[in-house]
Amino acid sequence: MSSPRYYPLELDLRDQPVLMVGGGSIAARKLPELLACGARVTLVAPEVAATTRRLLPGLEWLERTFHSEDIHGRKLVFACTDDAAVNAHIAALCREADIPCNRADAAKTGTFIVPGVVRRGPLTLSVSTSGRMPALTRHVKRKLSALLGEEWGQLAEILAEARDRLAEPEALAYDDLAETLRRDGADAVRSIIGRAPASSRRNDRTVHPVLLVGAGPGDPSLLTLGAAEALRHAEVILHDRLASPAVLDTAPPGCLLVPVEKRGHFESHRQDHINEKLVEHARAGKRVVRLKGGDPFVFGRGFEEALALEAAGIPWRVLPGVTSSVAVPALAGIPLTHRGVARSFAVASGMAGSESNPDFPKADTLVLLMALYRLEEIVPALLRAGYTPATPAAAIQDGSLPEQRLCRTTLGELRAETARLGFDSPALIVIGEVVNLSRPQ
Repeated sequence: MSSPRYYPLELDLRDQPVLMVGGGSIAARKLPELLACGARVTLVAPEVAATTRRLLPGLEWLERTFHSEDIHGRKLVFACTDDAAVNAHIAALCREADIPCNRADAAKTGTFIVPGVVRRGPLTLSVSTSGRMPALTRHVKRKLSALLGEEWGQLAEILAEARDRLAEPEALAYDDLAETLRRDGADAVRSIIGRAPASSRRNDRTVHPVLLVGAGPGDPSLLTLGAAEALRHAEVILHDRLASPAVLDTAPPGCLLVPVEKRGHFESHRQDHINEKLVEHARAGKRVVRLKGGDPFVFGRGFEEALALEAAGIPWRVLPGVTSSVAVPALAGIPLTHRGVARSFAVASGMAGSESNPDFPKADTLVLLMALYRLEEIVPALLRAGYTPATPAAAIQDGSLPEQRLCRTTLGELRAETARLGFDSPALIVIGEVVNLSRPQ
């Protein structure tokens, strides 16, 4: 093993002059960190790449080639041109002037290297192979980034607040604290380390954040890792009708399953009732999951529930799901976009085309959710909007589940075909030329 050559350290570059020579993709990779740290960056380049151009409002651009005097007064210099001779000249000048220089094309001829960085709030991890194998640096950085969630940055903030009050910080179970923070929120961690604010306690019970969880289209393999873990630790799950039994089976034994169906054209729980139940179970100290089909914030009234929780003083978190509007057509072999066929798609609820919402979004492909029972109104409205009866259309029932069914037809025949086949909700409608792309010949 070779001995280390570079000494790792962190520099405070706030309002410090930094020179970047070169405006290509390498500069574009290095500039965001410098700008985020508050450095005063001067970019010298006769032209810049598109990826660099978007950063120009945050720096000074000298639209010309490098001049030797450009390095004067700089705290750091980056030689990032595509000309090795220019980079070597800049590195040599910086050595003579005792100015740290990073040479992008030959790290060892510069005086410092830039490590891969993973940031979680104030927590910063640096990864380096001493400039010898950048691809390995990037790989390890990606592994660390996947391993450490945003809760680690928040944990660092909370522990910093309590630093002077922690008798033995080395003895803290940091992994357990991070898990508690991710699952239960900041107040639960403050309670563990002895600094829980009075507002976070109700009758000596910890109020856990209510998790608004997207269940995806129904197949449990399409749950996100966060959603699956939330379900495994849930004590109460309030679920829609669209939450499949296979997904609910991931709940632990003893978990209370509360159906709160909202089904168009049928008797359903009122939204106020659902909000009240969320608050009631959260105030009882339970770990509450509000499980919704697809994504909580896509036609799921998820944010209405978030606002109700906020009004009641209950913390909440959202765990987005795989949205059914995209996943279900894909699983049925229907792409929503395709080169030369469709460059855009739009998603609308089944209320589109009604008297209160007469317009449809403009796109090459139209996806309609919760529309099956309104086809008698929707189809004529689409025809009036300019679609032809021959426009390809599809209905997909129970998308992603073993019982998934697909009906390919035309817009003019859509209502009759779905009725003939006995289609039922949940069903998703796709309208556009993409429907016929994978039609058997």
